[in-house]
Amino acid sequence: MTIVGKGVSFLWVLILIVLSANNSRVLGQLIIEVTNALDNGSLDLTVACPNIDGKSYLLHPGGFHEWINTGASHMFNMYVPSRDNDCEECHWFAKETGPCRVYNRPNKPTICSKWD
Repeated sequence: MTIVGKGVSFLWVLILIVLSANNSRVLGQLIIEVTNALDNGSLDLTVACPNIDGKSYLLHPGGFHEWINTGASHMFNMYVPSRDNDCEECHWFAKETGPCRVYNRPNKPTICSKWD
C-alpha cells in the first residue's frame, strides 16, 4: 500500500449503470446488491446508481446496499442484459482488482471481472 494509502482513508466511488434503453426488464423486478470487500475490510466504498435513485451510499467494510471524490474512482456496469439475463437478484462484491458476481447455485462459481 502506498504512503497515501496508509495515511488517508480512501473513498472508492463505484458507479453502477443498471439499466440501458434496450433492457426489457421492469425496474421493480430487479434487485442489485453490492457488498464492500475492499482491502480485507479497511477501506470505505461509496456506491451510486444514477438510473434508479441517483443517490450515493457510503458502505463501511462488510457493509452492503441493495437497490429495489477523493481517492480512486472505478466504474463497472453491474447489469448488462446479454451477460446477466439469468439474474433476478444480482449479488456483487467490490474488490480492488474488480467486482465479483456471486451465483447462489452450486454449478455456477463466483465470477470476477476487471474495472472498466
